[in-house]
Amino acid sequence: MSDDRTAPIPPIDIAELAEGWHDEADVVVVGLGAAGLAASIATAESGLDVVALDRSGGGGTSASAGGILYLGGGTATQAAAGLSDSVDEMAAFLAEALGRPADDVRLAAYCAGSVEHHDWLVDHGVPFEPAFWDEPGMEPPGTEGLIFSGGEDAAPYRLHHRPVPRGHVPATPNAAGWFLVERLREALGRTPARVRTDHRAERLVVDAGRVVGVTVRVDGGELALGARRGVVLAAGGWAYNDDLLAEHAPALLQVAWRLGTDADDGWALRVTQGLGAAIEGMDAMEVAVPITPPRPVVRGVVVNRAGERFINEDTYFGHLGQAILAEQDGVAWLVVDEPRYVVNRVGMRAENVCETWEELAAEIGLPPDGLAATMAAYNEAAARGEDPAFGKAPEWVVPLVEPPFGAIDLRVEKILYAGFPLGGTVTDADGRVVREGGDVVPGLFAVGRSAASLALRRYCSGISLGEGTFFGRRAAAALAAEAASAG
Repeated sequence: MSDDRTAPIPPIDIAELAEGWHDEADVVVVGLGAAGLAASIATAESGLDVVALDRSGGGGTSASAGGILYLGGGTATQAAAGLSDSVDEMAAFLAEALGRPADDVRLAAYCAGSVEHHDWLVDHGVPFEPAFWDEPGMEPPGTEGLIFSGGEDAAPYRLHHRPVPRGHVPATPNAAGWFLVERLREALGRTPARVRTDHRAERLVVDAGRVVGVTVRVDGGELALGARRGVVLAAGGWAYNDDLLAEHAPALLQVAWRLGTDADDGWALRVTQGLGAAIEGMDAMEVAVPITPPRPVVRGVVVNRAGERFINEDTYFGHLGQAILAEQDGVAWLVVDEPRYVVNRVGMRAENVCETWEELAAEIGLPPDGLAATMAAYNEAAARGEDPAFGKAPEWVVPLVEPPFGAIDLRVEKILYAGFPLGGTVTDADGRVVREGGDVVPGLFAVGRSAASLALRRYCSGISLGEGTFFGRRAAAALAAEAASAG
C-alpha cells in the first residue's frame, strides 16, 4: 500500500486470499464506539450472525464524549418534561442549522425515526430524566435529560423556529459518553454477537465488486474474516490524520484539542474511496470555544481584530468557535464592563483591564477608534434592549458602560478550542456507501464518523451520537431485510 495517508486504500480480491477465510459471519462490524455498538446490537437481534471488531478495547471517541444525543419530534422524555415537539419542526430547524434541505433522505429519515430511536435506546438501558437544564450546549452537572444544544434559543433560529430542547442527555452527572457506551456494551453482551477486541482492520475484501469481508491484523499476524451479508464500518473519522486535515480542513490543525482518538486516522474514509465512494463536506468542521456556562457570560461582546462584532454572543458555542476559526483567522476577544464580568466554568479571566475602551483596545492590539465605535453603537441600541446588528436575545442585551473594562482573550492559540471534521463518505438513508456515480457499493455500510455527518455547514451537539446510533440501526435493518429477501 502507498505511504500517502490521504490516498485511497484499494480492496483485496477474494482470489488473493491464499488461506481463505479464518472465520465467517453474516455481518462484520468494524469499530465498537456508540455507532458500532448500536449496529452490532440491532444486527444480532435481527437473527444474523455478527462479529464485532475493535482495534483496541472499544468505546472509541464516544466513551469520552459529552454523551448528548440529538433527538426530537415528540420523544417520551420531551413529553414527560411538558415540552411539545413535532417531526416537521425538528426537520425545519435542522435543515437550517446543519445546512441540508429538509427533504434530504438521510435528514428526513433521522427526524421521522427519532421518537422510535429514543425508545430503542431507553429499552436498551439508556435512561433520560425528563427535566430541562437551561445552560445550553453543555452536559448538565446533574442528571437533567434535556438541553438546548444547537442554538435553538438564539438568533437566527429563534426568529424562524419555536425553540425546543432536543439535546437528550443520559441520566448520569456531567459527561455521559462513557455511560452511554457502557449501557450499549451491556446490551450487546445480552446478544449472541461475537466481540473481538485488539483486532485492527486493514483491507476490505471484494468478490465481483461486492464487499465480502475484511483482513485484520491481530497478534502480529493477518486474518481474513468473511461477511456473507456485508461489512459495517463504524471505525471513526479523520481528526487525527494531519495530512487529510491539511488538504481539506487546515484550520483544524490550529486547534489544541481534536475530539477523537488515534483510531480517527481516516482509515474508513480511505477504504471507501478505494471503492469509488463519493465524499462531501470535507471543509466542514465543528469547533467549540468554552465561554459558557454560566449563561450570563454572553452579556459581553465578542470582537475581531478590527474591534468589530461578527456574531450574536448568545449563540451555541460551537457556532462561535467555528466563526472565530473559519472566518476570523482564530482571533477574537470577549469584552465586558465591570458589573458583567463573570469567570466561567473553565476559569477564563480578563487579563487586560482598562478605564476606557480606547485604552483597552490599544493594550490588546485593536484599533482604538474601531473598538470605541463598536461599543458606542452597541450600547446605544442596548439602552433600548435591542441588538439590530446580530439579534442577540433581549434578556442578554445590556449597555456595557461601567468601567473598568476587561478583555478575555479568545484567540485559538490561547485557549482550549475543541474540534473535529464533519465531512466524509456519502451514504444513503440506510448507511450504504454511495459511489460518485450515485450507485451503492454492494455489501458496504458506513455509520458514525466513518460517514459524512448530517452537519454540512454547522453542528449541533448530539448529532454525532444521535446519527451514529440511529444509522447503525438502519444499516442493521437493511442487512436483515436483504437477508430475508434472499431467503
